[in-house]
Amino acid sequence: LVCSAGEVNMNTLSDRRKHARIELNSINSFFRQCDVAATSGGDIDITILNISKRGMKFKINSENDSEKIKLDDELFIRGCIFNDRIGFLSQKAVTVWQDETVFGVKFTPSLDLDEPSLFNMLK
Repeated sequence: LVCSAGEVNMNTLSDRRKHARIELNSINSFFRQCDVAATSGGDIDITILNISKRGMKFKINSENDSEKIKLDDELFIRGCIFNDRIGFLSQKAVTVWQDETVFGVKFTPSLDLDEPSLFNMLK
């Protein structure tokens, strides 16, 4: 696991957000898809694993794309599908950690939603 500060740590840092996370495991993976544009690698298809108003954890759908995202990359997340809500999330973010094909990002700025509103949108 490599964190944005460049140090190597155990996986305990991979989910260090202090805000409540909404785990999306119960939603079919098809309904958690997004496209991400990375400054260092072009367009990438992802599946969101969890989300909060401050950031999210996602998995890259193709292992070959893991080299396309670098730490501290600026990303643009778009085209998300949540339970048939196409285009739900269009947001800028920065990559803060990576563990093989799983990434953590911080939204810049934070989502303009509180946790209950975000949860209701994802139901």
